[in-house]
Amino acid sequence: MHEITALLPCGIFVMDAESRFVSVNPFACELTGYHADELIGKRMDILLSVASRIYFQTHIYPLVTLYNSANELYVTIQTRQRVPIPVLLNAAAHTHEGQLLIYFTFIPVHQRRLYEKEILAAKKAAEDALLRNDELLKLQQRLEQHQAEQDRQLSQLQQRNNELEQFSKIITHDLQEPLRKINVFAGLLDNEQPDALTSMGNTALTGIGKASSRLRTLIGDLQLYFTLTSQQAEIESIDLQPVIEDISQEYESMGVHFDLKPLPTVVGNREGLTSLFRHLVDNAVKFRQVGDTPAMVRVSGTVVGHNSFRTTPDKYNYVDYARITVSDNGIGFDNQQRDEVFRILKKLHPRTPGMGLGLAVSKKIVELHNGQISAESAVGKGTKITVLLPIA
Repeated sequence: MHEITALLPCGIFVMDAESRFVSVNPFACELTGYHADELIGKRMDILLSVASRIYFQTHIYPLVTLYNSANELYVTIQTRQRVPIPVLLNAAAHTHEGQLLIYFTFIPVHQRRLYEKEILAAKKAAEDALLRNDELLKLQQRLEQHQAEQDRQLSQLQQRNNELEQFSKIITHDLQEPLRKINVFAGLLDNEQPDALTSMGNTALTGIGKASSRLRTLIGDLQLYFTLTSQQAEIESIDLQPVIEDISQEYESMGVHFDLKPLPTVVGNREGLTSLFRHLVDNAVKFRQVGDTPAMVRVSGTVVGHNSFRTTPDKYNYVDYARITVSDNGIGFDNQQRDEVFRILKKLHPRTPGMGLGLAVSKKIVELHNGQISAESAVGKGTKITVLLPIA
């Protein structure tokens, strides 16, 4: 039997009840670097670190003596040079000739920790893959819901565009034609039989002419508003400085003073942006103070960071925008009405000229450029219009 244990590719220790070595095989000696006679009679502590001693005394030894066996216990032994060697330990207790002997067999498991790490890493990778797959499924569901919502909104938008197209045709033809006939018949009365009308009739005829002229202007403005579109619009880089300077020259002959600051370059449609700032300047001039106070229009601009998401909640993407302000010293309005001024056909001052479309058209032009427009005002202290336009 001794010859067999000497050939086994595992370590064998035999200990007595006091944890002293009674026998060791050559594999155990070769692994630990001790000779057999250096171990016989010594306690197990000689091969254990402090932590392993505590584990042996509080767990392994009581387990073996209580159940007469213990299997697959992981412990670290030390060589003569104090090199730690992880081993897997099995133990069995037997009584031989009235003496309790504990037999230990062990094999080194140098790669166990590596294998454990690899197994744990593989397990974590599998769990992460499952988690990512679950997240991808959730994202796919959200994407499908978003696509369905976009399809619904697109369908509604197409329906609205069709309705606007029909409305534009009604304005172009169905409303214009009766208006032309009114003007023709009024002209016939005025030209063919000017003396046949009484004073009251002439007054009524003049009123018809003025009303038809206002209606013609209104129809033209409405047609412009409903036909504004970003489709087929030429987009280019536009230096706003000469655009504003050209507009200001048109109004300086009317006694309007301008204070123009340097303006940035933006990206957009030249015709649309020219129309935008002409509307804003015209609005400032139109609502000037009554009396000798000269109309003053100030235009300035700067580049600011602004969130490009306008309606999506909790989404942020800050990019550079040009912030242009057009302010005046006009009659102003109650600041609580700052949102109403952009509504179509909304006039805060009924006796002033215009049809209430200037700021509505301006707002639509800005929105077609993926920008924003807002107003601040106070009665008697003027108005400031702020426009945000993308610069790239």
